[in-house]
Parts: sequence; structure tokens; C-alpha cells
Amino acid sequence: MESSDLLLVGIEVSVAFAGFAGIIATFQFRDKTRIKRGQVVGLSLIVHLSLVLALLCTLPFLLSIFEVQDAVLWSVCSGLAAIWTSYTQYTVHRNMKGAARRRSTRLFMSMLQGVFVLIVISLILNMLDLVFHREPGPYIAGIIIGLGLVGVMFTRLLMPPLWEVVREQEAKRQAS
Repeated sequence: MESSDLLLVGIEVSVAFAGFAGIIATFQFRDKTRIKRGQVVGLSLIVHLSLVLALLCTLPFLLSIFEVQDAVLWSVCSGLAAIWTSYTQYTVHRNMKGAARRRSTRLFMSMLQGVFVLIVISLILNMLDLVFHREPGPYIAGIIIGLGLVGVMFTRLLMPPLWEVVREQEAKRQAS
């Protein structure tokens, strides 16, 4: 599969995640009077990162319209992706302050930040022609890993309310 095919699939998956997250959030938070900071950060991460990933998947196509080719194309894309990933990492860290009370949540957020750091490092190395040689691999790998993280956050948004309903139903059955 060529890099252009992977980028087109990335656009479709990113937009799908953002759309489904919006639908789930609309129904999930409709009847709640109290929404936790972590839920909002998770939802905003899904929507923000999905749309940014869609933009990053589109970026090589946009630059190729201006006849930016090969090594320069992947260098510019890697640089812009490193900047945007760093910004995303900063906003997640800032917004999660005080929200992660459970140890497992803090561990998950630390792991998420660690993955962001590794992505930024690989993008910078690709941009500077160190280790990677201004090739599409690190850029596309960063997008795929980002989509994987969005999928994990999507699951974390979707599953807890479903398990809550199951537990309530089981408690009602046991009570009767």
C-alpha cells in the first residue's frame, strides 16, 4: 500500500472518529447534571486529535499541489506535525491538571504523554534528516499511532456508561 493510500484512509478514519465522538457525547451527556473534567478532556482530545490527524493526512496532498516533492515534502510535513503534536501534548497536560485522581488514570495519561514525546522526537529526527532520511515512514507512523490513541480514548468514552447500565440492571435483577 502506498503512502497516499494510507493518508486517504487516515482522513476517512479521523473524520469518522470525530463524528462518532460528537454523536456519543450528545447522547451520553444529555441527562447528566455533573460532568467530570476528565470526560471533557477525553472528548476534546478525541475531536481535536481526530481533526488534526485529518489535516495532517491532507497536508502532503496540499503541499504537492504547490509542487513540493519528496524529501522537502516529508521534512515540512514532519516539522508541522511535530509542532502540532507538541501543542496537543501541552493542552492535554494543562487540561488534565487536577482531573486524574485515580492511579490508573494518571498512569494512562503519563503513558499517553510518553507516546506523544516519542512521536515528536521521531518527527524532528525525520525533519532534520537524522536517523530517518526525510521519508514518509515516521510521519505516517505518527498518524497511525495517533489514530490508535484516538481509538483508545474513544473506547474509554464509550464503554463506562454502557457498563454502568449493565451494573444497574444486574443490581435490579438481584434485588427482585
